[in-house]
Amino acid sequence: MGRTSPPPKGFYTAAQAIKKLHMPRSTFYDMVERGQIKKITPPNKRDGYYAREDVDKIAKAQEAFILQYATDNSTFEVAQEEDIDGLVDLNAELFGSIGSSKNREVRYALRMAQYKVNSQIFHVLKQDGIVVGYVGVFPLKQEAIEKITSGMAESRFRTEALAPEYITQFKPGEADNVFVIIGAKQNVKKSKFYGARLLAGIIEFAETLARRGIIVKWIYGTSRTQDGIRTAKSLGFRQITPIAEEDNLFRFVLDLQETTNPLFREYQRLVKEIRG
Repeated sequence: MGRTSPPPKGFYTAAQAIKKLHMPRSTFYDMVERGQIKKITPPNKRDGYYAREDVDKIAKAQEAFILQYATDNSTFEVAQEEDIDGLVDLNAELFGSIGSSKNREVRYALRMAQYKVNSQIFHVLKQDGIVVGYVGVFPLKQEAIEKITSGMAESRFRTEALAPEYITQFKPGEADNVFVIIGAKQNVKKSKFYGARLLAGIIEFAETLARRGIIVKWIYGTSRTQDGIRTAKSLGFRQITPIAEEDNLFRFVLDLQETTNPLFREYQRLVKEIRG
């Protein structure tokens, strides 16, 4: 039987470490034997645990090497449950350190709870098996949209308005309003390319929904960076007031029926076809 108890804080099980490192078991245990990965074995136990710090450091070095020299064979796809781990790590890398293992568990639990409500909300961009970008497309109840546009601080609405109870399904009449979050790995030579692939992926997903008779009317988003604000405006998003004073967060909305951006012409054509 497999191990049922979770590892101590700051450690992985062997299976978790091997999955994180994308390497054969034999290679992993060779590194443990050489002392490159610290192992602890609790008293009266046979199975050991492996230092998260050592494993994560090696994993980041591997990713940096792969992404530096990889040719493009990236794929954009609906996230599976096993992808949530990589999504959480990238989110922390982009928007602030997770810090303690307890904080990481909280973030992972929130993303997994959102995923369990609607397994189509997360999409990942992968390069050689590494999550280099992600998109969250949240169909939300009107009450949640009002929270986001009211000026509530980002730290609050990320946990309150995007709580599982406010997430609806991708069904006709239930996805009028969607809130989008997007993140692409930075400081690699293909950062801008990955960002463009994610934007294209969002549009393709909207078109896929339209073909299923599911019409998204408004897309909402936020940004506080100049690049994000510039991108939103170039896509035709309109700024919503007020701005939350405590975090200078800009809020935007895009009316998919009225936008003149040529990127959405196919989507609009599909919607007209359905309504016609």
